[in-house]
Amino acid sequence: MRAAVVFLVVLFLVNLPVAHEKWIDHRVAGHGHHVAAIVLGADELHGHYLVSYRLPRSEDKHGTRFSASVDESTYELARETHRLDVLAVSGKPDQNRPVGMESSSLFTVIADAVLLLIALGAWYRRRHPGRLLAP
Repeated sequence: MRAAVVFLVVLFLVNLPVAHEKWIDHRVAGHGHHVAAIVLGADELHGHYLVSYRLPRSEDKHGTRFSASVDESTYELARETHRLDVLAVSGKPDQNRPVGMESSSLFTVIADAVLLLIALGAWYRRRHPGRLLAP
């Protein structure tokens, strides 16, 4: 029973960032408005296009630096114009998404698969004590 609780807690912790990102995506899609962010840097790294940007002072008085992975056309336009079209929620500068942003939950999928394998291995060992996984 204790192992099951630990497994569920770890599963929750691994998936919490993805759930939070989905919530932010939902908020931005429903309440966001377009702003022109200032591009601070744009780099291509192994086929991934990364852009760092700052929202206008009217949206973020602290001038927080944000970064995102974007598609190639968004990256090229950002490099040329030093501007990035961003959807931002008023009063919540951390709730923003560049138009053309690419996201990946590959880490979470891999982590969930590893956790599932560990749980299956623990279940097997409990049902067959002293036996290896091979028959």
